[in-house]
Order: sequence, then structure tokens, then C-alpha cells
Amino acid sequence: MRKILIAEDNIEISDMMRNYLIRAGHTVYQAYDGAQALDFAKSVNPDLVLLDIMMPVIDGYEVCKKLRATMDIPIIVVSAKVAEEDKEKMFALGADDYMTKPFSFNEMNMRVGAQLRRYYEFNSNKNKGTRQYGDLIISSERFEAKLKEEILPLTAKEFKILDYLSLNENQIIPKQKLIDEVWGIDEYIDENTVAVTIARLRDKLAKVNIHNVVTVWGLGYKWQC
Repeated sequence: MRKILIAEDNIEISDMMRNYLIRAGHTVYQAYDGAQALDFAKSVNPDLVLLDIMMPVIDGYEVCKKLRATMDIPIIVVSAKVAEEDKEKMFALGADDYMTKPFSFNEMNMRVGAQLRRYYEFNSNKNKGTRQYGDLIISSERFEAKLKEEILPLTAKEFKILDYLSLNENQIIPKQKLIDEVWGIDEYIDENTVAVTIARLRDKLAKVNIHNVVTVWGLGYKWQC
């Protein structure tokens, strides 16, 4: 089950999309204008967005641009615009797929499934990799961070935060997304716990002159390199 955000101002089409996605086992959120879509994206941290272009308040072009500035989740455009230049513009802004209206809801479900598999299987494989930043080596597979062959004394949660942020380097990770990935959705954790754990991680990294964990106020954290 994944969290899907539908950004579509046509209520009838949005409801049909929602019904098909729920039958496929997903949790669905509906936004009816671009500003609402961005608010939902920030608050619920969706795993995929289905995005219309011609929406009130903020159009789909700007929504796609803003989403891509902070998130790398799949974005599937669903639009009545069929011109090649519109498709080219959306792909240039970071869209992963483009469906033209009218469309098959069964096909929509298949495209959503394909994008989710590609994205999460890729990230799962990426988790097994090793990343190096100067003398710092982070190994997801070995569950350790080393500096010049010396293993840093990190707790499991501190390492998971370091690992997840560095896997998504230079991307802003909202606090709730970090909670879901590090602690899991079944464990209740408030944002203060995240802040305290981040502070401990920063202190340990600062002792070896590493200052890559950055707070983006009001948005979350990122590994800046």
C-alpha cells in the first residue's frame, strides 16, 4: 500500500481515479487546486503524485517544479493537453510519465504500479551501496560509517538517519518522511525526538569535522554536499 496524491480539479474524474486506486490497495489524497496539492504534498509525504496541468490557483507546471525542488517521488501527469510542447515542458520540469485525457483507469493503475515498482526497487537496490564523501565512507549494506578506517560510534537510529539523508543527498527530507523511514509508520514518534536524534548525530559528526547534515527551517533536513 502506498500514499497517492491526486491533483485534479475535476471532482468527477478525481473521484473515479480515487476509487480505482483504493481498489488497488492504495491510500488516496485528493487536491482540487495547485496550492492545495502542494500543501498535501508537504503534510502527507505521498509516494506518487497524479498531476493535472490546468488547475486553479497554481497550475500543474508550477506544482511540478515546486515538487521536484524538494521530492524525488514519481510524478505522472494526467492532462487534456496533447501537444508535444506541453509534454516536453512537463518532462523537462521533472515528470516521470504523461497520460492524456480521456484515459483508461485500468491503464492508470498499471502505470502507477510500474512507477512505484521502478522507484522503490531502485531505491532498495541503492540502499545496498556504499557512498564516499572525502574520508567518510557510508555503507548501507554493512550498516556502518567509517572515517579513515575508524568506525563512527553511531546508534542504530543515528546511522539510519545518516544513511537515508545521504542516499537522498541534496534533497530536503520532511520530518514526517524521516520518521516513516527511520522509525517506521507503526511507531509513534514526535518531531522533538527527530530533532534530538539529529542533534546527537550532528555532534558526533562535528567531532570529526563533518557538517553535511543541514536543517532547512520549516521543511526538514538534508545531506548537503
